[in-house]
Amino acid sequence: MELQVRTIDASEVAEWLAAKDLGFLRAQVEDYEELALHVREAMDLDRTWAALDSGRVVGTLRSFETRLTVPGPAEVTAAALTNVTVSPTHRRRGLLTKMLAGDLTASMERGEPLGILIASEFPIYGRFGYGAAVESATYTVDTLGTRFGTRSSGSVELVDLAVLRKEAPGLYDAYRARQPGAIERDEKRWDRDLHQVAWPGDEPPRGYSALYRAESGEIEGYLRYRAEPKWDDMRRQGQLVVEEMLAVTPAAYHGLWRYLCEVDLVATVRATDRSVDEPLVWLLEDGRAMRQTSRFDFLWVRVLDVCAALSSRRYMVDGGVVIEVEDELGFARGRYVLEGGPQGALCTRTNEPAELALSVGELGSVYLGGVTLRSLAAAGRVEEREPGALARADLMFRSATTPWCSTWF
Repeated sequence: MELQVRTIDASEVAEWLAAKDLGFLRAQVEDYEELALHVREAMDLDRTWAALDSGRVVGTLRSFETRLTVPGPAEVTAAALTNVTVSPTHRRRGLLTKMLAGDLTASMERGEPLGILIASEFPIYGRFGYGAAVESATYTVDTLGTRFGTRSSGSVELVDLAVLRKEAPGLYDAYRARQPGAIERDEKRWDRDLHQVAWPGDEPPRGYSALYRAESGEIEGYLRYRAEPKWDDMRRQGQLVVEEMLAVTPAAYHGLWRYLCEVDLVATVRATDRSVDEPLVWLLEDGRAMRQTSRFDFLWVRVLDVCAALSSRRYMVDGGVVIEVEDELGFARGRYVLEGGPQGALCTRTNEPAELALSVGELGSVYLGGVTLRSLAAAGRVEEREPGALARADLMFRSATTPWCSTWF
């Protein structure tokens, strides 16, 4: 039988999950049929693709619809791509290309203007028109030398995961509504992340949870962290690892960070999956106590419908530009005129001469405002055809808020 690429049915979910774990080098679950009973409810089988060899799953890919916050703030529908694997026995046979092309075509037909993903390897997805758009960072804070200039007026209280499950979603939605790069989290996601349900292969919960409460009694932030105790010649060397911290007010941000840095028996706090524009340094008396220990690409954007995507976001300053977009897969190829500003935007196809030319991957990179057109032009990845167009468009596409996505998918 020839190699085949198609969406799967319910009877194939267990084998699909096993193939996905193989591709990601994960430990195999003891009973994939039992796992499939849990997973099927969270999967849209019309968006779940497999590559098959003689009926055996050798490649996986899945997408789901989500809402992505864009500069404005505003929202746009996006197709979130995940679980992309090809068996090591079937590499270099075009299976990824066929699965991804099928899913992108279906997304375009559904009217989804954008695709997004988190890339396992940097070089892969540029070939399919995705551009690295949002970065993430890891920070380490030396708590032995940390002093805060002021004290937050609210309080931090430790809670169990059931209480956090009740309070966190509303706070996250409030944060997401104004944070470019953030995406939705559905109820099933919250239940699993906060261990209200258990799937085969899940690790038991560990660590601690806390809420920040303002003087008014309003809950304005939450925190999940775990401890890694360590002693060296009777000196404390323990570490707290922040799994998630979210604050909807400056006071909550200040209070949660101060709490973390003042826990006894701890020498360092390590926070992963944070914004590259973290304001903590400005709260510390000695900013050198905090170090950005890593920085890397996180969310990638693939523009499918240029008119819908560019019309959906807002722009830093009023202006207009004619851009020509090259797209090897054809979805976004064309010439477009964009008129936009802080109050709204309109993008339409045009026959006017292009002022800027770029690939669809570069358009995805600048879409959320985290990558500048000027930087891409300096690297030879944007062509200015009309003097002044680059500076004008560069100002337009910037974002007042640095984009950040704290949700893995």
